[in-house]
Amino acid sequence: MQMPTILIAYDTTEGQTRKIAQHVADVIARSGRKVQVIDIRRPPTSFTMDGFDAIVIGASIHMSKHSRQLTEFVRRHIARLNAVPSGFFSVSLSAAGSEKEREEAGRFVEEFLIQTGWNPAIKATLAGGLLYREYGFLKRWMMKKIAGNGGKDTDTSRNHEYTDWNAADQFVARFLEPQGKS
Repeated sequence: MQMPTILIAYDTTEGQTRKIAQHVADVIARSGRKVQVIDIRRPPTSFTMDGFDAIVIGASIHMSKHSRQLTEFVRRHIARLNAVPSGFFSVSLSAAGSEKEREEAGRFVEEFLIQTGWNPAIKATLAGGLLYREYGFLKRWMMKKIAGNGGKDTDTSRNHEYTDWNAADQFVARFLEPQGKS
C-alpha cells in the first residue's frame, strides 16, 4: 500500500502563514504521512496537483480579503480541490481579536469560498501576528495605528506573534480524522 501524499500550499505576505504551513506539515509528517510544502507564488517547475491524496491551503487576509494570487490558484485547481479531501486555514490579526473581529475573519473565509466555488472539508481561522520588522515604513506606521486602536502591541522594534499553535494542531487533528467522523 502506498503512503498517502498531502500537499500543503500557502500564500504569505510577511511570512507568518509560511511558518504556520510548515508547522502543519511537520505535524502531519509526524503522523506518518508524506507531505510536500509549496509557496503558491513560487511553485516548483511543472507543478501539478495530480498525485496528492489530500490538500491543505493556508493564506493570509490583508485589507479584508485574500490575495488575487490565491483566488487564481484555487480557481485554476478547483476540480482537484473539490475531488480530494481538502482543508483551508486563513491567517489574520482579526482572529486574535474580539468576538466581533473573529466573526469578521470567518466571514472573509466564507466569502472567499463562495467566490471560488471551493468546498473544503475543514476550515479554520488562525491568528497571525504583527510583523513590524517585515513591514516598510508606511505599513509599519499604519499597522501601529490599527494595533493601538485594537489594543494590540505597538512596539515596532520587534515582531509580535499571536498564533495559537494549539488551534493549529487541532486543525490538523480534525483534518486527519477519517472521513465521516466528527
